[in-house]
Amino acid sequence: MSPIDVVLAILVVAAGTTVQGAVGFGAALIAAPLLVLIEPTLVPGPISFGTIAFGLLMLTRERGAAHWEAIRWPAIGLLPGSIAGALVVRSLADKDQLTVFSAVIVLLAVTLSVVGLHPRRRPPQLLVGGVASGFMATSAGIGGPPVALFFQHASGSEVRGALARFFILSSVAAVALLTAFGQFGWAELGEGLLLVPGAAIGFAVSGRLVGRLPEHRVRTAVLILSAVTAVVAIARAVLT
Repeated sequence: MSPIDVVLAILVVAAGTTVQGAVGFGAALIAAPLLVLIEPTLVPGPISFGTIAFGLLMLTRERGAAHWEAIRWPAIGLLPGSIAGALVVRSLADKDQLTVFSAVIVLLAVTLSVVGLHPRRRPPQLLVGGVASGFMATSAGIGGPPVALFFQHASGSEVRGALARFFILSSVAAVALLTAFGQFGWAELGEGLLLVPGAAIGFAVSGRLVGRLPEHRVRTAVLILSAVTAVVAIARAVLT
């Protein structure tokens, strides 16, 4: 990547993590489709690595054992879903194919959010949500929506605390499995490290915004931007 691409990628991650740090989710929905446009190899491995760094920072702000208990069942579903996602990434060796697949996953995630499903937080549903999240995180770097749906009516602190922990687990699983399947190596690690400053910036900025942002408006902006950039990514891959 050129120096300009690196700066753009850092700014994109900073914007996404700022939103997630303030309202609980949205980092990958914002960052993934834009990162694909900058450099397709930044998704899914490097962005997952950056998410780990951001999640660890969030642990210093959102403390509490109850947050771990809230994600117990989704966490159990992570492994099988993540394995399936890693197999998909391995089968899509072509960059354009991976770009289109990632963009389609983004549109699916946006659709789930727009539809506004209201699943109950019961073990079977949470387990299925974890499987879906693991698959999406490993295949496209976007694992939030399936689990975020279960917390859409929770308090801001509960959303941020629980999802931060879940994203750490899902991102670690994604990176580990992508590594095992030969899709995450030294090059991807280097790209992931380049995204960490963006995560740090987003964490710092979001701390000043907690409780101040109108969450419904941020959510709408995230969904619109994500859908538009995903469509652009698909068009770029198909037409070039």
